[in-house]
Amino acid sequence: MRNLFLLIFLPFLLLNCDRNQHPLTDETVIAIQPYAGFESNYGDTVKATLSKMYGVQVVLLEDVDIPQRAFVNIKSARYRADTLIHLLKNDVVYKDYDYVIGLIGADISCTKYSDYETKTIKSPAHKYKDWGIFGLGFRPGKSCIVSTFRLKKSTSKENFIARLKKVSCHEVGHNLGLPHCPNKECIMQDAAETIKTVDNVELHLCDACKKKIGLK
Repeated sequence: MRNLFLLIFLPFLLLNCDRNQHPLTDETVIAIQPYAGFESNYGDTVKATLSKMYGVQVVLLEDVDIPQRAFVNIKSARYRADTLIHLLKNDVVYKDYDYVIGLIGADISCTKYSDYETKTIKSPAHKYKDWGIFGLGFRPGKSCIVSTFRLKKSTSKENFIARLKKVSCHEVGHNLGLPHCPNKECIMQDAAETIKTVDNVELHLCDACKKKIGLK
């Protein structure tokens, strides 16, 4: 990210390490890549939500197996989110799409740093070396990943779906180049170490964020 932005607790997390950003137009295409085990009806939900939020074309692909090279079992069985987004970014399968969002039902994790440049893990290191998250994405960049594993916990189905919509739009927003937003009603708000932020934030972009990516 040369800078690392974190939506603290378990929600969103992004990496700012890809500068190849495409302008957002009505010809922009986002591909949704579900991984095996992800429920297809939720893929349709994300497709409709991204199309409405960003005014772009969205393609829902057939599911594929989860790449085993991303699997880790440090504190529990998980998949490394950073590995998954790098694979989504670099796979030639997605070369004709402007952006690609992976959707996975399994748990995902990353390492949380207090200083990304020096790779200093946030203290206590045993907690943050393999830190469970909801999502990860480049800012700006081509790829992001969202997991439903933690979104489903301690909530109703209706609120789970709302969370999925919000996290998906948030991560794609980072791909489009949007940083965290101070507006407490904007989908790009930093969660600030509480899932309540995710539940309370509105499913919309503030005017300032819209302007940054050319939306009216």
